[in-house]
Amino acid sequence: MCRYKGQNVVEYALVVAIVTTAAVAMSTYVYRAVQSKQKCITAEFQRE
Repeated sequence: MCRYKGQNVVEYALVVAIVTTAAVAMSTYVYRAVQSKQKCITAEFQRE
């Protein structure tokens, strides 16, 4: 029984690590997208 408990902890740790890695990788793209939108909005206001 104890062996399976240790295995579950390792599996949870791997899932958390994968989710964290994915979130960090996506944050770069989200940051760039937000930055691009801000530039578009700024350019639109400057045209008027």
